[in-house]
Amino acid sequence: MVNAMEFLTPLWNYVLPFLVILTILVFVHEMGHYYVARRAGVKVEAFSIGFGPEIFGWNDKHGTRWRFAAIPLGGYVKMFGETERLAEEGDRPLSREEKSVSFHHKRLGQRAAIVFAGPFVNYIFAVLVLGILFATAGQSFSPSIVGPVTPGGAAEKAGLKTGDKIVQVAGRNVERFEEVMQAVGLRPGQRVPLVIERGGQQRGIDVDVGVRMLVDKRGNETAFGDLGAGPFVPPVVGRIIPKSAAEAAGLEPGDVFLRIKGQPIETFADVQKIVSLNAEVPLEFVVRRAGANVALIVTPKWQLSKEKDGSPKKLGGVIGVAPQAAFRKQHGVADAFVQAVRETYGLTVSTFTAVGQMISGTRSTRDLSGPLRIAEISGDMAQLGFYQYVWFLGVLSLSLCIINLLPVPMLDGGHLLFYGFEAVRGKPLGRRAQEYGFRIGLALVITLMVFATWNDLVHLKVIESIRSLFV
Repeated sequence: MVNAMEFLTPLWNYVLPFLVILTILVFVHEMGHYYVARRAGVKVEAFSIGFGPEIFGWNDKHGTRWRFAAIPLGGYVKMFGETERLAEEGDRPLSREEKSVSFHHKRLGQRAAIVFAGPFVNYIFAVLVLGILFATAGQSFSPSIVGPVTPGGAAEKAGLKTGDKIVQVAGRNVERFEEVMQAVGLRPGQRVPLVIERGGQQRGIDVDVGVRMLVDKRGNETAFGDLGAGPFVPPVVGRIIPKSAAEAAGLEPGDVFLRIKGQPIETFADVQKIVSLNAEVPLEFVVRRAGANVALIVTPKWQLSKEKDGSPKKLGGVIGVAPQAAFRKQHGVADAFVQAVRETYGLTVSTFTAVGQMISGTRSTRDLSGPLRIAEISGDMAQLGFYQYVWFLGVLSLSLCIINLLPVPMLDGGHLLFYGFEAVRGKPLGRRAQEYGFRIGLALVITLMVFATWNDLVHLKVIESIRSLFV
């Protein structure tokens, strides 16, 4: 029974969430092709979720076979006349009625619209998912105001101060500190121009971004840009840890720290600094609660750890409170979709920036993920909660849009590239040119998939485990 549960746990935690996301995104993508094809008068012969043998399906009144196949790793829409070449070969020529519903015989603009519709609907779906999420559950929102500045860090060296409002990073306007970290995180070791607001006036400032190595649960390291400053965290009690000094003293969630030992408090970091230096020392706290000032005596306790030899180690004083985390700001419907467009735009810029860095060699290609790591991330997001899982669904839909629009034959972007040549020449590319293009495109796609999957195997420590068997 235990072995069976151990086998089913990865299936339930990772494979199932990944297949749910993939099925939704494939359906959305192919529905874009299907809808525009039908509007253009093209006969759609099959709409398939998955590849290989059909598990079940049905025919609709328009003659389309809707099917679910055995290999749920993609899908396709099969249109009548889609694979026809420049000249009709083989059997009989098409009749006038058949030409009227053939993809190959549609106008150039109609064919381009059908191909473009798949990625476009993925983009619209991403905006829709994020917009609904922000309107219902809210959007993670920390104002782009600089909080604690790390001594000797990139922010301090550049002259940033606590309370500065960052309004632009690398030419991109920002409203949230999450946007700041996203833009800075992509540029480790680079000089990044910022525009900040201080004292009601804006000024430009250049920051030499630091490098911080992020270590995942498997010990893999990834270089990440470090600003050397965090978001402004207000000195408000978010949560009280049971049986802590804060609970014993009577602190409550929502209390706003005003003074400790007579010292004024501006950020939660001020609270942490004073408390850390005064373990076992009774401190007079003044907090604002329900519009009134309340004085309390709080005695911080030692935060204990262990040395390598197991002996106890004192780290500093703690009182057992957590700040109000970056809250989720719930938007009205219109503003939610404005923020969703901002989010998708920012993610699009970040994606192209990362790809450009890989091409130029300033970013490691190890960051390129394949289906295995996407499955792992899907499972991780599902375990973090419904909010994170739905957010990842929107982000992955956007990624699918971007990937499919790459000008690589075999992808939608490659077809659009050929249509661009056709528009310029006034006629399609020759048969041989198209065949060579698709062969090159197929080779590129397969190479990319193999490379990304290899990255996944290395990231998931599969290669390391295999090597260990031969040591």
